[in-house]
Amino acid sequence: MPYNLLKQKNTYFKNLSPDAQEIFVARLFNFMEDKKFIGREGLVITDEIKVLISASAIQLTFGLKDYMISHLYAINVFPRIFFSKFLNANLKGLNTQSGVLSLSWNDFKEGYAIDDDKLNLGLHELAHALFIDLDEDGNYDEHFSAYFEKWEDVAEKDYLDLKEHKVTFLRNYGGTNMHEFFAVCVEHFFEAPKEFKKELPHLYNYLMLMLNQDPDNVKGDYLVRAYAEKAVIPIDNTSKTSEEKLNKQILDNSHIDERYTLFETTVQRNGIYIAMAATFIGLFAGIPLLIWFWSTTVISIGAIFILLFVCGALGLIQWKYVREHIDMEYHQFAMYAFSGFGMCLINFLFCLNTFIPIQHSSITYEIISFKNGNQGLEVILAGDGSSSALERNVADYLNDNFENFYAAKKVRVNTSTGLLGLDRVESCELTYK
Repeated sequence: MPYNLLKQKNTYFKNLSPDAQEIFVARLFNFMEDKKFIGREGLVITDEIKVLISASAIQLTFGLKDYMISHLYAINVFPRIFFSKFLNANLKGLNTQSGVLSLSWNDFKEGYAIDDDKLNLGLHELAHALFIDLDEDGNYDEHFSAYFEKWEDVAEKDYLDLKEHKVTFLRNYGGTNMHEFFAVCVEHFFEAPKEFKKELPHLYNYLMLMLNQDPDNVKGDYLVRAYAEKAVIPIDNTSKTSEEKLNKQILDNSHIDERYTLFETTVQRNGIYIAMAATFIGLFAGIPLLIWFWSTTVISIGAIFILLFVCGALGLIQWKYVREHIDMEYHQFAMYAFSGFGMCLINFLFCLNTFIPIQHSSITYEIISFKNGNQGLEVILAGDGSSSALERNVADYLNDNFENFYAAKKVRVNTSTGLLGLDRVESCELTYK
């Protein structure tokens, strides 16, 4: 499906060689799995939406090694122009420092409907995202980062000229600020490369070097080689990116999956299913099992809740490491953390305590009285035995194993202490004198 759709809707992809198209699609799938697409105002997210928006990102970063725009994790897609409460304005697109991109689907499609009108919402907004990525602690591309500061120095004069309307080639909106200037330059770079190169060759050449591709080299998979020698600003021979590396980098896909660890790949592909399975097990098996452990362990119900909260909090810590890779909202992940991870963890700890005893002890307590309470038989012990958790366990044992226990004066309680330091009543012996 992606090949036919991209050939119909994305001219950039259509002009690539078969080998380059394979690399493009491999990167596209990685990007799609890494980002969460959210339909807004009733818009249903389809494969077409995800593929075409992801294709914009891959088009922009096709010459870079680290192409994922790592800080970006969610893309809100509105059916049309949307209202931003934060900016109190109607917008076609919006980027935030928190890693969320929002855009109008209608305007996105219009951007690719005409290839040379110098208007492309997808490239514009993803250029903003790439710009923001430099300010984040993430895996931004070193080549892009190294050239961006130099590009800003070269672009400053053109930016000021655009603000004063001395530049007519670039859209006036680019004079708003340097962020918008970069985004507008990216639109013109891809939609009117020949004209851009003619009107502002110095700016075009540095964009070409920074993004490591030349949109005017259509027949050569947009490789920089055809124009590297003509660049007004020569390539920095002391940098990691020599001319030879620039020429090879686009078609070298040996590092496509390099930025993903086994953990990140597992979370991307199976994280949501693991979380759902853990939550299901925690709710339907973990709760009954936890009740059984509570009934056989000398521990109060309050302590159980504290342990469950601590285990759930440990589950929440995982959010920091998986939020960019898992397709879940925070409140959904919180439910998994407590009902799934937390419930499974606390039952695992009780299993260790139950089946790995570290010591045994026997203590005799004086029995003060027996009575039938709301929970059945209740026994009240004197001295150190005056503990609701211990008395509950002793009462359960006596009720299950003795018939004539009401006349007993003392009880010898044999306990085992588990690995976690929690006691379990193994047996009781009654003294009637």
